[in-house]
Amino acid sequence: MWEWQLSDSEVSEVQQHAERVTLHLSAATARALGRQPGEAPSAWGYAQGVILDVHQARVVQWEGFASGRIAQGRLLQEGTQVLSLPLPAQQSVASVWELRFANGALLVLVAQAWQCRFAGEPRFRESYAC
Repeated sequence: MWEWQLSDSEVSEVQQHAERVTLHLSAATARALGRQPGEAPSAWGYAQGVILDVHQARVVQWEGFASGRIAQGRLLQEGTQVLSLPLPAQQSVASVWELRFANGALLVLVAQAWQCRFAGEPRFRESYAC
């Protein structure tokens, strides 16, 4: 099991199909959670090949150049801010996704459900940033 954060993750592509918006993340800020009870999680790094599907989505704002590094990401679920998301996960809950990219673009979605998963096997790189 993993957890990841919107901020500092990188989006390579955003697609809309009817009421579903799919974000392909080339690198998601992530860490592996302890596999055994009491085991500490790994250091933060980057999970590659993560897909986020936002279902029953209504686009509030979507600037066409919404891609690259997410400078500020915020997820509100039923009015409560979520700081990290489980991976993989599937939730049916009212949510608001606000993504401000480093290039200044903004993507805001209101949705009723979401799912995130790895495209293939989990690939993780530890961050060496100080």
